[in-house]
Amino acid sequence: MVEPAHTQDTDSAQSSNRYRTDWTPTPRSGEHYSRFVGAMRISLPLVALCIVVLVIAWPQFTSAPKKFSLDSGRVSVQAAVGQRMVNAHFTGADSSGNPFTVTADTAVQVKNAPDLLEMTVPKADITTRAGSWVALSAKKGLFNRNSERLDLADDVTMFHDSGYEFRTTAARIDLTTSRAEGDDRITGHGPGGTVEAEGFRILERGAVLVFSGKSKMEFYPKTQKRKAGSRR
Repeated sequence: MVEPAHTQDTDSAQSSNRYRTDWTPTPRSGEHYSRFVGAMRISLPLVALCIVVLVIAWPQFTSAPKKFSLDSGRVSVQAAVGQRMVNAHFTGADSSGNPFTVTADTAVQVKNAPDLLEMTVPKADITTRAGSWVALSAKKGLFNRNSERLDLADDVTMFHDSGYEFRTTAARIDLTTSRAEGDDRITGHGPGGTVEAEGFRILERGAVLVFSGKSKMEFYPKTQKRKAGSRR
């Protein structure tokens, strides 16, 4: 009767040993776990840093490209008005990709209106659809950087590369469509003659010039132009 009892105790001991052997981690598994923990300590901060960088940079990739930039010779801040730029130079393109530039001797940010700039001696150069250019200048101007609209005032002069020059007192330029207009008296002259009108419109991205109101035009005869050419 003693021998069976001894056998039962032996079986229990073997079963207990098997249980401890099955669940005790081996040195190799502990080494793998330590490597995993070490890798996580390095990789998790890197992943978090990448996420932060992505969150900061994402608006730069998702926002629509702005065809407008500013390059100024000197920028200062005045408490009464805001930024004051000397030799301001703005570049951009209209809705069709035609380039334009706006320059000014000075450009002062209007108080409580960061998109508005009061300019002295502003100049706008517009490249037309046909590849020609139109230049407008004045003594004063107001430029809206958001709508890309330039209002000129006081001795406005307009040049066309075909040789025409016009003068008026005020003009409005929409740089997004390369259109310009004015409702004040305008005078001009060029190779084809002279013109006086009560207003003007530049349409079709500079390809069409329309005079409005009471207008007077004088055309030079072709013979006069030929004689002028023969004197060279």
